Amino acid sequence: MAGAVLSASLALTVATGLAPTAMAAPAACTWQQTILPLPSGAPTGEVWASDNNGGYAGTVSFGADSANGEPAVLWKNGKITNLGLLAGHQKYVSVTGVNQAGTVVGSAPKNTGFGEPTAFRSRNGKLAALPELPKAIGSTAQAVNERGDIVGGVLTEDQIWQPVIWPADKPGTVVRLTGLPTGGNSIVEGIDKDGTLLVSYDHPTRSRVGYLWKDGTAHELAMPEDAYDVVLRGISNGRVIGQVSYGKGGDGPLLWDRDGKPSVPPRAADLQGINRDGQLVGRTDDPSRHEFGVWKAGKLDSTISYTADHGLELHVSSDDGSIAGRSWKFPGGFDQPTVWRCS
Repeated sequence: MAGAVLSASLALTVATGLAPTAMAAPAACTWQQTILPLPSGAPTGEVWASDNNGGYAGTVSFGADSANGEPAVLWKNGKITNLGLLAGHQKYVSVTGVNQAGTVVGSAPKNTGFGEPTAFRSRNGKLAALPELPKAIGSTAQAVNERGDIVGGVLTEDQIWQPVIWPADKPGTVVRLTGLPTGGNSIVEGIDKDGTLLVSYDHPTRSRVGYLWKDGTAHELAMPEDAYDVVLRGISNGRVIGQVSYGKGGDGPLLWDRDGKPSVPPRAADLQGINRDGQLVGRTDDPSRHEFGVWKAGKLDSTISYTADHGLELHVSSDDGSIAGRSWKFPGGFDQPTVWRCS
């Protein structure tokens, strides 16, 4: 596909009981796609994270029967680095973050127990397991910042997830966060440039709630009336995105601005990525589920859709303005790691 052409989108109200952000007609834009290279022998791949400066991280697959499995990879300056699998674990990994130094983070399922995950980071071109708390049975790394701080969670033997940070200035250590509620599962989902952490807490009586944590102090994210559960998707430059469920039925996306107030971006059905300028990517409310949107300043700026011979899915909104995920050809094409830039 030489480029996915954007079309103007209709202004529709998202029926969630929360007033949507004011909107304007999407700007004329053509998103030009670039298919990223794959290692020899790997037919498929997908982008899951950006270093916000032209680099991307994700996974590729050599096939279910291959000893190479589904490893982590890094794309930078037109080249691909195969980071491989995590030694002693199953033959696939999940990638959740990358910084400009090229540190890739994520998790891989164990070969033992129930396949609990082990958090990893890349080092010297390979994946290395991160340290865990005492009596841990699993861990996950969810994000990494430019300093090299990594955040996520550790699963202890009592089957409770504990929120942790692996500090860059104390290599080989893991620190459990304090100042958060206890008694339920808690994982750090993201880290902002000022050190603010985005924390998901599975409240024993209220389902999942979100917190912003900094310097030992936590503040709960405001929720709309009738919302009882939140899946946090990202934090950048003081803004947060997530998906909430409503007691009256259904779910929908939310954008928390720097003032902490939540709003529903117009026509958004599911938000996946956010960058420092507030550029969002996700699926629109088009009933075909084949249309994706790019929102700027809380307004739908442009849309990108399936074509007669191509499908696509967006995960990433990079600080350099690019968006990324995967695309595939019809019929029967393999997923290809793909980046789009507006021209």
